[in-house]
Amino acid sequence: MKRELFNDGWVFYASGGTSLENTVSGTPEPKSVKLPHDAMIAQKRDPHNPTGNATGYYPYRTVHYMKDFEVKDASEEIFLEFDGVYMNTAVYINGTLAAQHINGYTSFTVHITPYLRQGKNTVKVLVRNGVPSSRWYTGTGIYRDVYLLSSGQIHIAPNGVRISTIQADSNIAVLRVETTLFNRENKVSDLVLRHEIEDSEVSVPVTLLPGEEKTVTARIELERPRLWSLDTPELYVCKTDLVGLDHEITRFGVCTLSLDSKHGLRINGETVKLRGGCVHHDHGVVGAVEHRSLEERRIRKLKEAGYNAVRCAHCPASKTLLEICDEVGMLVMNELCDAWTQPKVDFDYSAWFTSHWEADCEAMVQTSFNHPSVIFYSIGNEICEVSNKFETQYGRRIADKLRSLDPSRYVTNCVNIALSVIDRLPELAVRAGADINTIMNGNMTELIRLMATKEVGSPLEEAFSYLDAAGYNYAPYRYSTDIESYPGRIIIGSESYPAALYDNWALCEKLPQVIGDFGWSVWDYIGEAGVGQHHYGETSDFDLYGAYPWKTANCGDFDLIGDRRPISYWREIVWGLRMAPYICVQDPMHFGEKQSPTRWGWSDAIRSWNWRGFEGKPIAVEVYSNADEVELFYNGRSVDIKTPTKCKAVFETVYAPGTLTAVSRRNHVETGKDALMTASYDVHIKWERKGRGIIEISVVDESGLLNPDADMDVHIENDVEILGFGSADPKSEENYFDRTIKTYKGRALLVMREGEESNGYNEGK
Repeated sequence: MKRELFNDGWVFYASGGTSLENTVSGTPEPKSVKLPHDAMIAQKRDPHNPTGNATGYYPYRTVHYMKDFEVKDASEEIFLEFDGVYMNTAVYINGTLAAQHINGYTSFTVHITPYLRQGKNTVKVLVRNGVPSSRWYTGTGIYRDVYLLSSGQIHIAPNGVRISTIQADSNIAVLRVETTLFNRENKVSDLVLRHEIEDSEVSVPVTLLPGEEKTVTARIELERPRLWSLDTPELYVCKTDLVGLDHEITRFGVCTLSLDSKHGLRINGETVKLRGGCVHHDHGVVGAVEHRSLEERRIRKLKEAGYNAVRCAHCPASKTLLEICDEVGMLVMNELCDAWTQPKVDFDYSAWFTSHWEADCEAMVQTSFNHPSVIFYSIGNEICEVSNKFETQYGRRIADKLRSLDPSRYVTNCVNIALSVIDRLPELAVRAGADINTIMNGNMTELIRLMATKEVGSPLEEAFSYLDAAGYNYAPYRYSTDIESYPGRIIIGSESYPAALYDNWALCEKLPQVIGDFGWSVWDYIGEAGVGQHHYGETSDFDLYGAYPWKTANCGDFDLIGDRRPISYWREIVWGLRMAPYICVQDPMHFGEKQSPTRWGWSDAIRSWNWRGFEGKPIAVEVYSNADEVELFYNGRSVDIKTPTKCKAVFETVYAPGTLTAVSRRNHVETGKDALMTASYDVHIKWERKGRGIIEISVVDESGLLNPDADMDVHIENDVEILGFGSADPKSEENYFDRTIKTYKGRALLVMREGEESNGYNEGK
């Protein structure tokens, strides 16, 4: 099937979705746009926006996209393929409704042949994102690629080739290739279907009856296969020919998966512990726009930081993300949704769940099937009704549906134990002998004690019984007791507080039934604004979310523009992947005050020894290490020697410009060192190209040292098309399309239309 990118030549406008409204008020003047496009990120944020911090105070709206295109051969079969449109989408061809698609994350294909005419045609896409539809920033519009597909009347279905590994070892791999064919002609056709994978080939004779759709299965063997794994992400290409009529190219990997309570998760026979993290789909300064270079940059940065798995929270992944994870060697937990029947916001997925879950399962599996990186399907996130014996039957149906579509992957559900029983908390507390009054007054110790009891675990037995692995959100206190109570249960820490990793990872290493841990989150994102904010002092009486101008969650091992935060190095050390220590420094403005981050936050320490104005004042230095002891030096003079607690030691000293050095030792033998130097304030802007259209911006001194204390204004002088330009500042009121922005902690990011360059800028203090 011929596939053409269909992103150019579109126009769009924002207005209501009704023809009556357009008749009365008129249609706004359309603006030219190149897809992918996020119609939400360019809007002015509104502190009174009813969706509030959930979307980072960006407003929803209804948008219309239109494009004219030519059809030269009306006898062809023509389709439009949308990788992602958020949300509630209607596709019209020449004024006629051709398809509707509700889900904002799953790809869909529209057969448009019946509505076409020879010559000029018009496609219109109506996107109605006008209600609170999510708990996080979603974006609005056609935010992923669109393709025009064409073929003869006898053809391979779009995305119609599925390849699975039946068995594989170092000597031979046996594959199953399933191909869906269509015959739209009014006659019988005798055909030959051929598959070629490097030196292996198989041909299958096929008879297609008039109007028939048929799936044809073939078996093919590969000698001495190159197995796909985390360290060797080998990929193959299958060339499929419906001889003389159609052709398809499919990329895939060969690997085997196994899961049991003795060995945990194994890939190609080797046990793997999931060093995982949760990621949302937005890309910061470009909003929800699917930008391949940014996606690849993110996954490669995560891999370099020690991650080997991502959980797509809380929606199905795009095919671009899966392609990159295949290439890099990153495992994926692909997630269906954030709600079943009980809404979390007024018009979220629960409004469509009962009528759409089956189709959305099919769409998620279709996107995932040929990607070796996908190992788990999650049927939901923190579904409150899983302890209800009636509602949990939906979970059983979803799990069975996914297995029928793809028996090669495992099924989990990311369950928040506390939320799942919140409606019966008083009853369970009485049965367990817990003090409900102290729990309701915020006693977390008593709540955790209750959550670890058999009385809380029993209502969830059925919900966990139909899963291959039980996903526990924020519930490591149940690992040991549940493994004892349910010996065959396999557990994934599907969502965890960042600071809990040390204890969680010890359980992962100790218990073979616990196969990994997924931190929330690995990358900062727009929406859920301020959930990772930092406070000081004894009080914990503050709002979980941030008021305007907060716009990002402010949590994650990486900030919004992809710079590693100190916690990512601590995590790498906890995992045992980094031997050298790591130095960072707490904000001296709050020296001596108790740090009170939210549970999704971390210390306020940053990688800087530039604190102008605090000379001679006390300052706290954090050093991360898994060694027996760490010694901190200032300009070669020893400050102190400390034993890290949970891979962290805190030193107190007095700030003065110079050099800090940390030396780690185990059994009195040096295992590594780290140094942090004061940068000069004679600074300039450094521009570094990091992929197509991506420019990383740094404030550095004459020797190239970053100075986070010397932020500067940066201006784009030339006429490049800006897709996103900004910093990681979680409360910045700058628009990501401004041509002048201010760096934040010495850093910023420019994303341009791919293929364009930027050499012109102005800088100023």
